[in-house]
Amino acid sequence: HADNLGNYAWFLLRTRRDYDRAEALYERAIEADPNDAHNLADYARFLEKVRRDHDRAETIYERAIKAHPNHADSLADYARFLENVRRDYDRAETMYERAIEADPNHADNLGNYARFLESARRDYDRAETMYERAIKAHPTHADNLRNYAWSLWIARRNSDRAEALYERAIKAHPNHADNLGNYAWFLLRTRRD
Repeated sequence: HADNLGNYAWFLLRTRRDYDRAEALYERAIEADPNDAHNLADYARFLEKVRRDHDRAETIYERAIKAHPNHADSLADYARFLENVRRDYDRAETMYERAIEADPNHADNLGNYARFLESARRDYDRAETMYERAIKAHPTHADNLRNYAWSLWIARRNSDRAEALYERAIKAHPNHADNLGNYAWFLLRTRRD
């Protein structure tokens, strides 16, 4: 059963750190159902991040999208790959846009696209729109709140709104080390107590 094989592969990868067995199970899962976009995307991420086999990862990402052209997670994962590994910003943007079209309220994808627009495209207006949509979709998404706070502070020089978002991020996830550290740095740099 492809789902069971894929889930077990994920367990071996995340919990046991048994990469060889995880890879074997991902391959069995894909053999059991060659068109399961979820398993294909998980295996592509494995190849990208664990094996560092970027060519095979890209081939599997493309298979996942061909198998399910509107699978928002696969589209977004491939967009992130194209952005961070291939540095192909035009194709990455196309994939981000397709992911958002496939699931307009997916907070992770909206936030990642906002970050992309800000860092790769320097399009702060569109980034702000995407951050707003991401937070509307998931008001307590700590990473999106933190990233938007950073954007407001650095790009817009709006310390008051940034501080409010940092506080929301910490309220949403009180022990999130990145949020605590970023907020402390923000307070130091803005000469707050």
